[in-house]
Amino acid sequence: MSSRSHGSLRWRLVMAALLIQAAMLVVLVSNAGRLIDDHLQSQARARIGAYEHAFQSGVAGLLAARDFATLRELLEAWHQATDVEYLAVSEGGGRIIAASGWSPEQAPPEPQEGLVGSGIAHQAFDVEFAGQSYGRLHLGVRMDFLERARAELFIQSLVISVLALLASALLLSVSGYWLTRRLDGLIRASDDIAAGQYDSRVPVQGGDEVARLADNFNAMSAAVAERVAELRFQARHDPLTGLHNRRAFELELGEALQRRAGASLYVLYVDLDQFKAVNDNCGHAAGDQLLRQVAERLTALQSLGFLARLGGDEFGLFVCGAEEAAVRALGVRIIDEVRSVSFAWDGQIFTIGASVGLACADAAHATVTSLLIAADSACYAAKERGRGRVAVYAPGEDWFAQRQRDLAMLPRIAGALESGRFVLYFQRIRALDALGGDHAEVLVRMHEEDGTVVPPAHFIPAAERFNRMPELDRWIIDATFAQIAAWREAAREMPFSQISINLSGASLDDPTLADFIDERMRVHGVEGELLCFEITESAAVADLERALAFIARAHEWGAALALDDFGSGLSSFAYLKQFRVDYLKIDGQFVRNAANDASDRAVIEAMVHLAQAHGLRTVAEFVAEPALLPMLRALGVDYAQGYTVHKPAPLASA
Repeated sequence: MSSRSHGSLRWRLVMAALLIQAAMLVVLVSNAGRLIDDHLQSQARARIGAYEHAFQSGVAGLLAARDFATLRELLEAWHQATDVEYLAVSEGGGRIIAASGWSPEQAPPEPQEGLVGSGIAHQAFDVEFAGQSYGRLHLGVRMDFLERARAELFIQSLVISVLALLASALLLSVSGYWLTRRLDGLIRASDDIAAGQYDSRVPVQGGDEVARLADNFNAMSAAVAERVAELRFQARHDPLTGLHNRRAFELELGEALQRRAGASLYVLYVDLDQFKAVNDNCGHAAGDQLLRQVAERLTALQSLGFLARLGGDEFGLFVCGAEEAAVRALGVRIIDEVRSVSFAWDGQIFTIGASVGLACADAAHATVTSLLIAADSACYAAKERGRGRVAVYAPGEDWFAQRQRDLAMLPRIAGALESGRFVLYFQRIRALDALGGDHAEVLVRMHEEDGTVVPPAHFIPAAERFNRMPELDRWIIDATFAQIAAWREAAREMPFSQISINLSGASLDDPTLADFIDERMRVHGVEGELLCFEITESAAVADLERALAFIARAHEWGAALALDDFGSGLSSFAYLKQFRVDYLKIDGQFVRNAANDASDRAVIEAMVHLAQAHGLRTVAEFVAEPALLPMLRALGVDYAQGYTVHKPAPLASA
């Protein structure tokens, strides 16, 4: 029998029943042996009692007559005719006067209280006649018959028990097979399901518990098959749009790259334009509905290639064996399909667009990751070049070369953040009137592992492009607060009346930023009056509501606000009254040549008047020539910042 059979339910049931029966047989045989042994002992005592009665009546008269010769003959006869081992008669003093099977010179054994199961039972009793004692009769009775009876009983009981166990095993095996025979089908079906064959079913026979179990098993396996099919679908499809998801897209693209054998393979990376406006103004429910409508329009293109939603408002499609011109035309068709979506929500009509990046598989882009990065880069280029167009990835162009450099910078930025190789610098902001105190702007530099200093122009664009600025901004904020606390612990005042910290647009868009600043201020014990937060006008206008909420929170701390790069875009003039900032930082493009350009001076003067009308102070950036200082003072500018005023230096050395 196999090890699996030994571990089967049927085998265990048979063994359990046999063990129970064997235990009961042992108890029954033991009890029967005890009862029979008691009975045999009783018979032995009765036999000895009979010997006592017979021997006493026969010996008493001979002792009374002192007929010792006849007494010896009688003892000899009894010894030969019975199972008595010896007989001896002693007088009152203990002297043996007649014996058979025993030496007269040897004293007889002491009589025993009980009877043994084998060997000799020694007994003795007085011989009386007419009320007078004439001596004692000693006898030894052989008890071997008790041992023989026990042995016969044991053999009979053993044979009967073995036969009973064999018969029970046979009956139990037949009964167990009858009861469990249909479980084999369940076992085979469950093995099939474990192996992934979810269509396996069990025949349902009868109406007993096993039949109910089989019926429930079939229902369960059907439910499992349905659920597995759902999970397989969900693993490869986007739950919102029903299109394939990014995982399925990457798997299919990887297989297509392996089997293309030199044939063309193009990836189109699609990003919706103006989707954020719908999502922010109308909510995520509206955004989800818009994505579903776009997906419905794009579904018609599935016959041309493999279409998927890659995440957010991004879609992807790859095409095998087509010419570049045909794929570019497909990209234009995708843009037209998206533009044709007229989305209505709460009485508002929204029209969106799409930007498409196109990349071709080649020796440099033969993996899924590299090909998707190339297509994404092309899509980014399409957005920067005016949106609503198809851009083809061209690694030789300056724009794509810069993006490649930015990508290469990402691991260096991550390494610097992890190993603490960012260093705070500062640049003084000089007050041009006698009443104001100098301020300072916090700057950041990155150190390579060999100590080389990397200027911000090399890593800030990469951090902004690939969304590492929020993390870097938080590091700058915490490190600045820690430096302020260090000056206090050293019993030093902060070297400037106020210190400015730049906030990127991505950080300003983070709803948890204000809570983070508030928490770090409390940890380091920094007062809000020492701080000024600089936000660019483009970031403030891009998300006006969130910018206004942050400005209000900053004022609660007592911190100041500066609108950086003011004048680089005209939209900020309309919003200036809502911003409630404290400083306007005049963009450096108007300051650099103001000493020689009358129009630049006119713009600066207009900005100063505008700021004064709103009760704001002005800061001129990029003051690189000493001749600019008196001119800016004459125009009413309050502060100057640039290399003429101060060259950036490590903040810890201030």
